[in-house]
Amino acid sequence: MDAQPLARDGDPAAQHGHDQHFAALDLGSNSFHLILARRLGRHIQVVDRLREMVRLGTGLRADGTIAPDAQQRALDTLRRFGDRLRGIPRHHVRAVGTYSLRQAYRAVDFLELARQALGHPIEVISGQEEARLIYRGVSFTLGPPNGRRLVFDIGGGSSETVLGEGIHPLFLESLHMGCITYSQRFFRDGRITAKRWQAAETAARLEFQPVAAQFRLAGWHEAVGTSGSIRAVAAVLQTLRGAPFIDAAGLADLRERLIRAGRVDRLNLPDLAAERQQVFAGGAVILSAAFAALGIERMRSCEGALREGLLDELAAGRRGREDVCNHTVEALSQLYHADRGQAGRVGAAALAFLDQVEQVWSLESESHRDALRWAAMLHEIGLAVSHSGYHKHGHYLLANGDLAGFSRDSQTLVSLLVRFHRRKIVRRDFDVLAPDQRLPALRLAVLLRLAVLMHRARAPGSVPAVRLQAAAGALHLAFPGNTLSARPLLQADLVAEQALLERIGVTLGFSQGEPPAGPISPD
Repeated sequence: MDAQPLARDGDPAAQHGHDQHFAALDLGSNSFHLILARRLGRHIQVVDRLREMVRLGTGLRADGTIAPDAQQRALDTLRRFGDRLRGIPRHHVRAVGTYSLRQAYRAVDFLELARQALGHPIEVISGQEEARLIYRGVSFTLGPPNGRRLVFDIGGGSSETVLGEGIHPLFLESLHMGCITYSQRFFRDGRITAKRWQAAETAARLEFQPVAAQFRLAGWHEAVGTSGSIRAVAAVLQTLRGAPFIDAAGLADLRERLIRAGRVDRLNLPDLAAERQQVFAGGAVILSAAFAALGIERMRSCEGALREGLLDELAAGRRGREDVCNHTVEALSQLYHADRGQAGRVGAAALAFLDQVEQVWSLESESHRDALRWAAMLHEIGLAVSHSGYHKHGHYLLANGDLAGFSRDSQTLVSLLVRFHRRKIVRRDFDVLAPDQRLPALRLAVLLRLAVLMHRARAPGSVPAVRLQAAAGALHLAFPGNTLSARPLLQADLVAEQALLERIGVTLGFSQGEPPAGPISPD
């Protein structure tokens, strides 16, 4: 149940003032969910919810592609959702993909079709980021807990476990098990037997084994379950047993009923929707394993989950999400003992260059500024591994880490900027980004490289105010007075950089005194 009152469907008040409306879309492995809300003073009021069972996870192939029929179901749903989003400001809409899209590493073309169908970009988020947003969604719906709260969510392909205190998560885990994947793995032909149930529960408990101890030792005051699978179990047990919560005895009773039924298509359970029937056993067995592995005594279900977390963060404004990313970058900087002074100098120079070329180079988005700033703060974290090839080490740490607040695309972008802030730059390596992101990313990398060159001496003193001019495939640096003549090592670096940038189609020029009159040209 939502903490905020629901507006009636079709309420005229919900049709006006779109600048106060927000929408969050969760592209899950089982269902796609859309939630719309409006701001009323200091409060957020949910005005509409849409959910469609897409079963994207059933179309996920071993080779990282998505079957055409699953793609079509998804695109049809996104077109309908896109129609509902008309009039809502673009920066008030956020759509994220979870497990299936994380696994669909060869689905770049599908993501572009999905973006066109919805009319908004789609971010693919990590399991840890999914867990963080789920916890935020529960806090949005139920309010902050008095003590520690355990939140467990069963998705179509992954399950997220979070322990938090107040509104802040303490431990976040995403495990590779979901109601679709376990239903396909253990009950594919529809048969439910005691032997299959035991095999599924054992597999799930093995997933929990590496992380269960830290949750049990920390302890909690209440356990909350989200997602369709847990709400379905709660609804069935509420009718069967009259208890407003899920407990181990209820799950044991449910297990016996499923085994007695013998087949998925013979389940005759009260309040179990037909569309949930095919994946119900997979979700129930994972929940049973969670109770056993984590020592849960009772759990209440909650409507709020990932999409409510997205909504709450959207309503908080740009600072809401940016603060999470800033905290992540700050934590990484401390963890890997980055030189804060050098990072600050490089960051200031990179942003000053961006200010001078953002219009000509089409880098006016705040996301570009953020990525450049974060990459500057983290560009030397690879030194914690080794000086030799430290830019590659930094890239690996960022590309493979769990970065709270970051989508997969934003994380990939920052890691690429760190990878190519020095040495040879390889244009084809930017092909991991969406086609429309590749050129901006390459240009941001060039600006970071120049900022690093300006401060290679690592001196705390200021550098001269360099004027930077840009054309489509060219840059020109103008140094005041005779400052360049006084820095022969910088001149040598710039000459070497000319050759490196020429390989990616960027002509770099530099001079002393006034910059060239009129527009510059790569010729």
